[in-house]
Amino acid sequence: MTTLVVLADPPVEGVVGRSLAETTPLDAEEVVSLYEAMLSDVAQAAEAASGQLLVNYRPRDHLDLNADVSPKRRLESVVAEAVDDPEAVRYEVQVGSSHAARVGNTVTHLLEGEEEGSVHVIEPTVPLVTRQGIDSTSMKLRRSPVVLSPGPGGRVGYAGFSEPIDFDGAYEPPAVTSLVEAARAADLDADFVPSLQPVETAADLASVVSVVRARARADRIYPSETYEWAETNGVYGVKGEGGLDVEKTDSD
Repeated sequence: MTTLVVLADPPVEGVVGRSLAETTPLDAEEVVSLYEAMLSDVAQAAEAASGQLLVNYRPRDHLDLNADVSPKRRLESVVAEAVDDPEAVRYEVQVGSSHAARVGNTVTHLLEGEEEGSVHVIEPTVPLVTRQGIDSTSMKLRRSPVVLSPGPGGRVGYAGFSEPIDFDGAYEPPAVTSLVEAARAADLDADFVPSLQPVETAADLASVVSVVRARARADRIYPSETYEWAETNGVYGVKGEGGLDVEKTDSD
């Protein structure tokens, strides 16, 4: 069986999207609602693909949250609205002191401890992921034990594994190179699927909302929740001095 792991933080101000709040016209509340929209789109794509959706989250004491904020309940409130079968979604606490350690512990446990056939690790900030893309990754994992979707800047927001690797340092920038080196060190083949852009910076957001709008206008598959968020909040990618900038218009 395939498990689709979404590594998510609770959508709370100050926890998600801090860079976007500091470098774009968005306020903290709008950044949180963006995260919720992207997470919803990722969850919908994962549910549409064959496999088990697992939301993997960091515990409260790792996030400096108030005692009355439950990461699991906060995530459940978003994911349950997004998917058709909320009862089928698993939730588990991440274990590890770094991103690479948390990914490694989860992937290794699922492959070796639960004997899953493959594990897909998806960041909640890649709203352009699709069921077709997930299925394509599953097909490639039958031939190559590590399959990566390289993003801008050498980042990896989506990766698939059918064999464990040594994850120590595997996500060091550029992550795409580090992960391939880790695969080769384990004498495993690596392959690639089309690029998915994690939304972490202003340039990322400008690019992704532009692609989302273009796909919607062309009547092609697009992440509906992220599209509605961009339309509701009047957020666009516009030409800037060094590339695309984020512009926020009056949405009223």
